[in-house]
Amino acid sequence: MNIETKAFFAAFAATSSIFFGMGAAKAQDADPATRDGFSGTIAGGVATVPEYEGAARQRVIPLVSGELRWDKRYFAIEGVTARMNVLNSATFEFGPAADLTFGRRASVKSPAVRALGRIDDAYQIGAFAAVKTASLITEGDELRLSVQGTRDVSNVHKGWVGEAAVKYRLPVGRKLALATQVAMRFADDNYARTYFSVSPAGAAASGLVPFAAKGGVKDIGVSMTATYALSDRWSLLGYGGYRRLVGDFADSPVVSKAGDRNQLTGGVGVGFSF
Repeated sequence: MNIETKAFFAAFAATSSIFFGMGAAKAQDADPATRDGFSGTIAGGVATVPEYEGAARQRVIPLVSGELRWDKRYFAIEGVTARMNVLNSATFEFGPAADLTFGRRASVKSPAVRALGRIDDAYQIGAFAAVKTASLITEGDELRLSVQGTRDVSNVHKGWVGEAAVKYRLPVGRKLALATQVAMRFADDNYARTYFSVSPAGAAASGLVPFAAKGGVKDIGVSMTATYALSDRWSLLGYGGYRRLVGDFADSPVVSKAGDRNQLTGGVGVGFSF
C-alpha cells in the first residue's frame, strides 16, 4: 500500500473514530436510561469467495463484519466494504465509503491466468447514499435503496466502481431475520482493462486470445443473509450470494476460457451485540 493509500485510509479511520468516540462518550456520560442510543455488533467466521474476480475456483477467507450505532448514525464493516452514515435520520443515509477489490495472486490455479501476472489488491474510497422505509409490508420489515461509488487510491486499476442495490429485511418470529439484496455493479474502462483485458504480450504468454475490455455494467447479483438470535447478545449468521458477470466482463478470455461468469460467495459466523 503506497503513502497516498495509507493517508486516505488513515483519514477514514480517524474520522470514524472521532465521530463514534464522541457518541460513545456521550452514551457513557448520559443517564443509564438514555444509554441505549449507543450500541453495536461484531461478528466473525469464515467465508468462501472466488479465487479472483471471474475465477472458477474458490478460496477461503476470514469473515469479518461489525456495526457501531449512535442514534441513527453508524459505522459498519461488511466483508470488504466499510461505510459511515453521518445523518441522524430514520429515512436517509449518506457518508464516506471504502471497499476492497481482490487482485490476482501469483499462485492462482489457472495456468493461463497465472501467466498473465500478479495484480495487487485495490483499495477504493468514495461515498454512498441510501433511502429506506420501515414496516412496508409487515411490522418490523425494512426496504432500503442505495447507491455507492468509489475510486481506486492504491494505484492498481486507477478507476471507478459503483453499485446500485435494493435490500429487503424481514423478521421471521422473534429470533430469525432474513435479508435479501439485488444489486447491479458498474466499473469504468480502467478497471475493465486491468482485470479483464488480455494484451498481445499476455496472449503470447498465456495462450488466451487478445482482448480489450470496456467498462459498463459489470455484474448483476442476488444475496441472502440469515441471522438467528441465540440470546440477547449472541447470534448465528449465514450468508450466500450469486453474481453473474455480463458484457465485456463475461466475454473476456480470463472469464469465458479460463474462469466462470457465475460467481458464488458464502459464509457462516457468530455475532455478539453490546
